[in-house]
Amino acid sequence: MDIGNALTRYLSERAHKLDSYAHQELHRFAAHIGHSKLVEQVKAPHVADYATTEVSKGGDIRGRLDPVKAFLKYLKTKELHTENLSAHIKIPRPSMKGGAVSTRPAFQTMEMTQSGLEARKKELADLKGQRPEIVQAIRTAAADKDFRENAPLDAAREEQGKIEARIRDLEEEIRRAEVVDAQGGSGVGVGATVTLRDMDSGKDVTYTIVDTMEADPISFKISVSSPVGAAIAGRSEGAEVSVQTPKGARRYQINKVKFQVGH
Repeated sequence: MDIGNALTRYLSERAHKLDSYAHQELHRFAAHIGHSKLVEQVKAPHVADYATTEVSKGGDIRGRLDPVKAFLKYLKTKELHTENLSAHIKIPRPSMKGGAVSTRPAFQTMEMTQSGLEARKKELADLKGQRPEIVQAIRTAAADKDFRENAPLDAAREEQGKIEARIRDLEEEIRRAEVVDAQGGSGVGVGATVTLRDMDSGKDVTYTIVDTMEADPISFKISVSSPVGAAIAGRSEGAEVSVQTPKGARRYQINKVKFQVGH
């Protein structure tokens, strides 16, 4: 199995536990190693070299490397590799100066389309608009002096926690947003319209690659973290990929990759 297909398998199993940032870092790692490189051909120096490069960039080192470490542990756990390569990713501890943690500013961009950015902004505004209602619900429930079995209070607090967590995630994604309007020469990525040839049936299908929030299979908009999206991410025209589906493996050839302005 090659790295591209191993990553597709990993994402299909763990997608619900990973945010867009983690997906992006995993795709960057796969592109660095080479999607077509067999898993067993990946050696410790390859991994160590990648980690050293990322550490030298500074910023959010742990945020960039932790997803990769988890993926490498997965390869060992699933017996796709005989060695636990995650041990070769060394994340330095932040230096301490005057009792305070000193790190370079953390900022890693996230590629998304304009509509994806607008969707995030709308969801963020909607959630912030719910804050007064949740606060009132907590006050009302707290007015019940029997705290031993106050299910409404517990439910309101749990809902508040979920909303605040989502608000933090959205604010971070918007902060890191890099809108993709046009791109070329770097392979399939967010914002690309890709024509695939089914190598078994000979039929063509065209997808637009978007971020998770914009995914709409009915409109042929698929997430970069979907099985097909993950398999073709970073690949160029002419590349052949294998995608695991509920009906078995499907083989595709990338016939055309086009980026358009104004997504």
